[in-house]
Order: sequence, then C-alpha cells, then structure tokens
Amino acid sequence: MKKFIIGICLFFLLLIGAGGLKYFLGYSVFRDVSYGEAKACVMDVYIPKRASRRENNGCVLLIHGGSWSGGDKREEELKCRLLASHGYIAASVNYTLWSEQTAAEYTVFGVLDELDTALGELKSFLGDKGISTDKAAIGGYSAGAHLAMLYSYSRADTAPMEIAFTLNMAGPSDVCSAVLGNEMTVRIAQRLTGKEISEDMLLSGEADQLLASISPVSYVNENTPPTLIDHGGRDDVVPLGNAEALIERLREYSVEHEYIYMKASNHMLIQNPIKRMEYLKATLEYCKAYF
Repeated sequence: MKKFIIGICLFFLLLIGAGGLKYFLGYSVFRDVSYGEAKACVMDVYIPKRASRRENNGCVLLIHGGSWSGGDKREEELKCRLLASHGYIAASVNYTLWSEQTAAEYTVFGVLDELDTALGELKSFLGDKGISTDKAAIGGYSAGAHLAMLYSYSRADTAPMEIAFTLNMAGPSDVCSAVLGNEMTVRIAQRLTGKEISEDMLLSGEADQLLASISPVSYVNENTPPTLIDHGGRDDVVPLGNAEALIERLREYSVEHEYIYMKASNHMLIQNPIKRMEYLKATLEYCKAYF
C-alpha cells in the first residue's frame, strides 16, 4: 500500500509539476462523444486550448483493459490529463465488450473496426473545432494494449490517421505461445476469434493460423510503428514472455522501441513507482519525437 501511495504521489508531481495551472486550465474535456451506432461506442476527448493555434497536432487514443469483457474509459483519465496538460490531444474510448449477450457475434476484429471508426470520428470531431491533426498514437493497458498493438500493427496502412507510435502496458502480444497448456487463455482465444479451439487443433498445429491472427507479434514487419513497452517481471496474468517475444520480433525487423522493465511489479504495475514515472516520461518523449 505504501508503494502504491508513493506511486500516485509521484504521478501527480509529474502531472502538475511541469504544467502548473495548465493542468486545471489548459485543456477542455468532452465526455461521451459518440463514434458509432453501438451504445458502447463513446469516447472522452481532452483538447489543449492551444491546439487550435497549431498548424497540426498529434493525438493519443487510449484503450482501457479488463480482459476484453470489462473496464471503462475513465480508467485512462489520468494519462489523458497528463498528455493534455503537456499540450497533446488525448482520447479514451469505450468499445464493445465480450459478454453472454454479445458472444454470438463478438470477435476482436469487430472491435478493431470500432477503433478504426473511432480514429476517423476523432479526426472529424477535431476538424469541426478547427483543429488539424493527421497523426495518432494508440496505446492501452493489458487487453487494451493488445487491441492497440493489434490495430497499429495490422491496420496502420489503412488507418484514418498515420499511426505515429504504439504504447503497450502489460499487453498480451503472443497468443500463440501463451495459449498452450493454459485453459483460460484458450477460452479467451475462442472469445476473440469466435471460433471453437479444440485440444486436437492445438496439438496438430491446425489452430496456429487462427491464433496468429490475434497475436500482435505476427504482424510485426519493417513498417511497424515505434513501440514503447512496459511490463512487470512478476506478471502472472500476462507472462513476461509476451514482452520478450515482442522485443525479439521488433529487433528482427529493426523497429524502434523502448522497454521499461518493472522487475518487482505484477500485472497491476504499481510496485515500481519510480519505473512507472519513467514510463510516463518516456510516453511524453515519444510524443515529442514522433508528433
């Protein structure tokens, strides 16, 4: 608990220290901006007041975690406020979650379609306010990081805005290797693909292509956007091997990346407050470098 409190204090020092009163007065927040027909398709948009005076702006779209079946956009609010206080447009999205009610038609590819629409609507929403933007970063935590990577790596060529970089906090990047021998991961893979995956399919290799389709590492190539990675050494929800497999693939294709290794942290990433602060600083540095 003490480390958690220290981490929160450090976060607010970073948030307010460099921005001063701009943290409170330097941006506007627009709640529940609709970007699609589904009830879940809404986002909160944080716009720095000086954005309209710039010739062009970068924006960061953040995706909450929750095992693809829970969570809410407000979980990313502090990061959005941090970004906005430093002059960057930020948005946090809700999206269709897996549930018993949505199970019949749910796939992760449908969620990627929603993210595609969200980026297009964000660009239009900003344009209506006289704000020009043509570059976006996409990031998230856990399941949100998985969605961010999967979208950035597989749809960068067709996205409504150029994908400048990707932010990955404890995201599953390699479902292919993580799925073997893990009943929960098999269940998640079935939810994400909408396909039944049998043990025989896993053992024979028949499921490999299906699993690769939802594994961000499968889409890495020489054109993959730069990626900032944050992962805990004691993560027992998304094993550290996911980050290691991603880094290996990024190196293979000479993709720019940075890795913040939080040795003492579990999946919540709160046990290393200094490293957490390092990740937030790196996020701002990525914004400065790639926008």
